[in-house]
Amino acid sequence: MPELAPASAPAVPVPRAALVDLLERAVWALSASTAACLYFFKLGQIPPGLFLDETSVGYNARAIGRTLADQYGNSLPLFFRALEDYKSPLYVYASAITEAIFGPTPFAVRLPSALYALGMAVGLYFLVRRLTEREALARWIAVLALLAPSIFTYGRHAVSETSSFPFWLVLAFLALLAFERAPTWRSGMLAGAALGICTYTYTTGRLLAPLMVAAAAVCFWLDRRYRRTVPALLGGGALLGTPMALFMLRHPHTLDKRFHTLWVFKDDPPFGVALQRMAEHYAQHLLSFDFLFRTGDRVTLRHNIGVGLLPVWLCVPLVFGLWSLWRRRASPTARFLLALVVLSPIPVSLCHDAWPHASRMLHFVPLAYVLTALAIEDWLSTAKPARPLVALGLALALAEGAGFLESYFVDYPAAAQPQFDGGAGEALRIAFAARLENEPLYAPDSFFIFDGTYFQFWGDLDPVRFRQVGLEGLGIHRASPNAQYPPGSLVILPGGMRPFRQPAELVGTAARTGGGVAYSVWRAQ
Repeated sequence: MPELAPASAPAVPVPRAALVDLLERAVWALSASTAACLYFFKLGQIPPGLFLDETSVGYNARAIGRTLADQYGNSLPLFFRALEDYKSPLYVYASAITEAIFGPTPFAVRLPSALYALGMAVGLYFLVRRLTEREALARWIAVLALLAPSIFTYGRHAVSETSSFPFWLVLAFLALLAFERAPTWRSGMLAGAALGICTYTYTTGRLLAPLMVAAAAVCFWLDRRYRRTVPALLGGGALLGTPMALFMLRHPHTLDKRFHTLWVFKDDPPFGVALQRMAEHYAQHLLSFDFLFRTGDRVTLRHNIGVGLLPVWLCVPLVFGLWSLWRRRASPTARFLLALVVLSPIPVSLCHDAWPHASRMLHFVPLAYVLTALAIEDWLSTAKPARPLVALGLALALAEGAGFLESYFVDYPAAAQPQFDGGAGEALRIAFAARLENEPLYAPDSFFIFDGTYFQFWGDLDPVRFRQVGLEGLGIHRASPNAQYPPGSLVILPGGMRPFRQPAELVGTAARTGGGVAYSVWRAQ
């Protein structure tokens, strides 16, 4: 008899819940990969042109990479003298690495900002997972944080070092949580050091870091279980703060130089007036719906694209997140996070500016997402909402993020160009590429701001030679349409202007984003 074929096993239906989980992970993977890739999409072109701060960072980073000294010849400085301020080191040294790999390009200067943003999101994932024990919630909070308007905007330029602060702050949160769960001297030192290193992220951190160390020490001291190891936390913070203290002793009136031009007492007001200013600025940055969710920093498109510091969908869970933290106040880390909500606006409240300033509150953004995660965790645990309702909320948050991204890549570039370099960088790139044997180069007066920082970066000028002879010694001069230029010299003029008194050959033009010519580069005949 012929052998009978074995009966096939009956198909086992895949549970509906498993299919839903699979779909959720697929949507998350698509969202996460898209958000991450968009941080690098046209990173060197959008925003268009490098702002002065970016060229200063790029030039100092290149000098460090080549000579282990900054543009002024200071070997491996702790803080970088630049423009009217002293820049914090963590971003500049990171940029030195990226420029060494990718060359002196806008992409390389801005790359650390993008990497810091992505690193912050990864840190938030681990932090939220440990706080809530909900892996899916942790994954989505990380992705949605990448779509925060302020994080995305600062993650795509190097206008200030502030983009590094959220990353290091999230690492400090993780270190504090590790200290809470295993209160050893080692974990205490690491937690204090993690808070202390925020000193070297951005100017705001120079005040906020010691305040955070003190607040953490108090919050953990209130619990008897941690009193034996709190000195280790203080020691770690002091260890990291000591280099800055020594720098200020050796170089007085340096790190606080620009602050004294900004703070509330700069015009010698009565003490009561200064206190009133501080209270108004404090409330403006912590309690203003406009600043947080609607208009943000209204002064400059370098800080935002015309939207709030945070997405609008965050406003409700953020408020409930304060209650969620209060419910967890038995935890020293929760007490610290509550204290940090109160401390966050203190540095910016000391400034005289009458308008809100996104850079000085960027550190609040990861804290806001932690509070939001806790509020959502409590909602999921108590209300037990149906999955379609959760999916709807998530879809609305993603839709808001998608709308922001569309505005950023479609409308923002043309509006932002005048607030970056207005095409000056592209004009200099064309001119220096055409400069064969150090021919004289002439450019408009606006290019010479702050000792010619634009020339230093785009011309890849040697810092030692520049300190010796300056721009004039390097053949770089101020242009005038009515001047007579030496034959063979390169001349940069605004718009479509050309040298008036002699024939000239057009070398190239720097386009204005949105249409038109920003600058024309000529070779005099």
